[in-house]
Amino acid sequence: MSVLSSRTLVAAALLFSAGTAYAAPDKSEPVGPTMGDIVRQASQPAPTAAAPLPAATNLPTMGDIVKQTEAQAKAAQRAAPEGCTRPKLPGDVPDGTKATEEEIRQAQLRVKAYVSESEEFNRCLDKLVQANYSRLSVHEYLSLTAQHDLTISAMQLFAERFNVQLRAFKARNNGAAPAAKP
Repeated sequence: MSVLSSRTLVAAALLFSAGTAYAAPDKSEPVGPTMGDIVRQASQPAPTAAAPLPAATNLPTMGDIVKQTEAQAKAAQRAAPEGCTRPKLPGDVPDGTKATEEEIRQAQLRVKAYVSESEEFNRCLDKLVQANYSRLSVHEYLSLTAQHDLTISAMQLFAERFNVQLRAFKARNNGAAPAAKP
């Protein structure tokens, strides 16, 4: 009997203690949506569109996209972070329908050099971020990331411009690529 009464006393002490486990339920209204509200919203079917969307009439043209990409490439030419050398832009690509073989070859060398220097610049940015990650502010990190992305965009832009002119050169010369110099 003494064991039963000590268990009863412990249970009673726990029941009437001021612990949070047995506190009176909070009757105040929740501040935001409750888990029940969220679950009910998730279980509802998504509303269907009332009508199809009208055809877009203000889509950017290829000219708009090229202008935007050129502006991004120029923005990427801002001052490079300390220790990283930003590559020089390769210059204009000659018109493949009029260019000589030598002009196409020189443009190819400039674009290849630009791509190589850009890749080195991006590796330098990556190392800079990794070495200083814990000290970089969000603004500095986003700035370095934007420079990295803009450099990639510029590489792609200049490589594509060269490839378009190279295809035009090949078409003019019955598919013959510029011969490599010995």
